[in-house]
Formats: sequence, C-alpha cells, structure tokens
Amino acid sequence: MRPAHTLLFLLLVLGTLSVLGLLWPVAGVEVAGTVIRMPSPRTLFVQDAATVVDISAIEALKTDSLPGMDSTSVALDTVPTGRPFVLDTSALPPLQERIALHYPNGDRSVLYGLFDALRNAGSGAARVRVLHYGDSQIEGDRITSYIRHKLQSQFGGQGPGLVSVADITPFFSVERILSDNWQRYSVMGRKPRGLHHDRFGALGSFSRFTPILPDSVGPDTIIHNASLLLRPEPRAYGKARTYDRCRLFLGWHRGPLTIEVLHEGTTVSTEEVPPQANLIMKEWPVPAGSGTLEIRFTGADSPDVFGVSLEGRQGVTVDNLAMRGGAGYEFGRMDQDLLRGMYGALSPDLLILQFGGNVLPNITSADQAERYGSFFGGQIARFKRMIPGVAVIVIGPSDMSVKEGEYFVTRPFLEEVNAAMKRNTLAQGAVFWDMYAAMGGRNSMVSWVEADPPLAATDYTHFSPQGARKVGELFWTAFINDLAAYHKQHP
Repeated sequence: MRPAHTLLFLLLVLGTLSVLGLLWPVAGVEVAGTVIRMPSPRTLFVQDAATVVDISAIEALKTDSLPGMDSTSVALDTVPTGRPFVLDTSALPPLQERIALHYPNGDRSVLYGLFDALRNAGSGAARVRVLHYGDSQIEGDRITSYIRHKLQSQFGGQGPGLVSVADITPFFSVERILSDNWQRYSVMGRKPRGLHHDRFGALGSFSRFTPILPDSVGPDTIIHNASLLLRPEPRAYGKARTYDRCRLFLGWHRGPLTIEVLHEGTTVSTEEVPPQANLIMKEWPVPAGSGTLEIRFTGADSPDVFGVSLEGRQGVTVDNLAMRGGAGYEFGRMDQDLLRGMYGALSPDLLILQFGGNVLPNITSADQAERYGSFFGGQIARFKRMIPGVAVIVIGPSDMSVKEGEYFVTRPFLEEVNAAMKRNTLAQGAVFWDMYAAMGGRNSMVSWVEADPPLAATDYTHFSPQGARKVGELFWTAFINDLAAYHKQHP
C-alpha cells in the first residue's frame, strides 16, 4: 500500500472515531450488560483537571455519636410527657443557604401543621408518623435511621417503625431471623410468574410462607409453620431499640390462621384469624423496653404479610421504605385501594420522597429531564389525593459521577433532572431539599469519595455510613432551623 493510501486510511479511521466520539453518550452505551464508553476527540488531546470541590466544612460537620449510643447534643433531650414543649434555639447550628429547604412561593406555612404536630408530640399530646420513601440511597435504613434518631430524640417516640418480613438487605435498626419458608414478592422489576394481583402495600413488597395459588386451586391441606423473630440491633440508635407496641399488616389468606406473639420468649397473645380477602391489622401491646419479639404463624395458606411495625404509643415514628432501583414509577403499578388502606392505618403526617438518581442513565436530553420532573410532580399529586393533609418533602438526587477521560465528573443531565424535580415539587405545593447543592454541587461526589474517612463509596453514587450521617445532619439542620423560626414566631 502506498504511503499516501496509508495516510488516507488512517485519517479516515480517525475521522470515523472522532464522529463516533462526538455522538457517543458520555455515560456510555450498555451492550449485553457491559457499558461501552468512547472518549471524545477533545479528551484525546486536551484533558482538563476536574475542579476539586472543597467540602472541608462538611467533613468538619459534627454528627451525633455512633449508633448504639444516644446523642448528648444540646437541644436533643426529650421533654417529659405532659410538659410544655421546649426548644433551645440558641444551640442550633447556623443555616446556610445551600442546605435550606425550598418552599412553594417561599410560603413556609405548608409545614406549619407538621410543626404544630411535632411540638404536640414533644409535649406528649400527639403521635406523628413520617414515611421516608427512597431508592438504594436509603436502603437498609441508611439516612432514615439518623433522621429518625434526631426526631425521636427531640420529640419523643420509639422503635424502628415499619419493616418487611423478608428483604434483600439487612436492616440497620433491627435484626430479622426468619424461618426458611418465607418468599418475598416485590413491585420492583418483572412481575413474578403466578402473581395475579398488584397488592404490594406501603413497602412495595409482601412476604408469604406458602406458594401463591390460582383462585381456582384450593389451599393445601398440609399445615405449615413459619416464624419471624425481630431483635433490636446493638448498633442502632437508642430510641429505635425500644418499643411498646407491635402492629402487623396482612390479609388475603384462604384458611384459618393462628398467630402467636412472644416477647422475650414469653407468649403475649395467641389468636386464630379466620380467612380474609382484605387488609387486616393486628395490634399487640408489648412490655416497654428493648427485647426480642417473635411472631409465629400456623396455617394451610399463608396470608400476604405487608409488614410489621415496632413503635411507641407516643412521639414520632419514622418508617424506612426503600425501593432499590426505584424512580417513582412504581407507585402507579401498585393496588391503589390497598395503599390507601395502609396509609389510612398508618396515618402519616409527613411524606419524604427521595428519588431521581435511578432515572439518570436513561436521560439523554433536557426535554426528557423535564418530562421526568413533570411525571414526578404527578406522583406528589397522587399521594396528596391518597393521604389528605399530609406534608410532603422531596429530596432531590445526590451528585453522581461517571468517568470522562481520566476524571470522574457529574453525570450528564443530573442538574436538569434536579431542577425539573424542584420546579414540579414546588408547583404541587410541596417542599424541596436540594441534596445536590447541600453536598457541594457539581463534581462534589469525588470529594466525598476521597474524604478521610470516605463519605461515599467508590461507585461514586452511594454514601458510606459516615456520609449517610452527614447527609442526615445537613437535612436535619435545615428542618429544625425552620421549625425553630416558626416556634419563635408562634410560641
């Protein structure tokens, strides 16, 4: 081949690669489970060092003592029951603009009802429940456990709240020990074969100890036994390790069911539950204090068990409702009547929705980001119809990084998704907390990963346990400062 032909061939190859590099998505293209990335022409010849985000203030931010010990921080001691609510506002950390809550038209009154309910809970005159929905960032009670700890320390309350029977990850605040015949069914992913309904409940999943059978097939005549033992985790925050009542949500079993409840090995209750084709809730008082709780089931046909709540009779209960891979689309795929029934029984005062991260790999334009934001606003409207009067706080996505050349940079269209979620949240009369801005904004995830100790994992997406506590403290600072301002204006 002549030199001129060789040069022409090389130029043709380089030109083709340059065009592909210009058109190829920065996040790459997934082929057969493998993400293929291609450098752009600019990164081949010019590689700018990514801007280092200074998070020294976040690294220096004090969080409460490690789990297993109650905080001795100022303004966190629970006021004795029946006494007026007290809040030492002089001890609160200063509120920086980047971590502030954003209100529709700047109107903070959308949270006044919640603030009043919390003050009453702190005086022993009311109960408050918080449902914290989110994706894998909160899985296993991450972030939620810290928010729960702060709320219960300030306003009273006990217990870890609502937990599923079987799950895909351990739970930070309570240990579950199951008999080996439990099977978990989830709204996430493809619908399991044989599942002929969408009754997943508030947790987005349910568990059974016998197989699901078609309505045309009668239940087995063999009697099955199953058990669930719940034991407080030693690493959990102090107030989450105690509780004085247990509630069980279940239904749709086609044969008599015997339920025995034991606290520390001593039987608290034994009862037979007739066949039911609807949601039922069973409640048992248990001796105050920590200890193991075991629930034993005996029957030919398992009910769908939607969750167990370990909670207090006063103060605040906070539920961790994690949906790995969730982007908010899943709520429309669940039986709305069952959801409405469970929400009615739980009676939440605050709904925290923490989503947005899982949609990013599929967003390739600003228009798609805006459409997702609009969709998410519709989900807020759905919740408000289903739970009249509930306050809603949306937590936007964190910074997430992909590798571009030699450096990790913020995912494409993350800022557009975050902005679209904020606009549509405020348009629905809900409150928005910008986690992306709170952690430092563009390219800040790199600094969280490289912190000492690391505040995020090397997937440049998920927070470490230390980072989860930092996020919880940042959110709490924004929330409690606004409550303190309201308390000062409306003593």
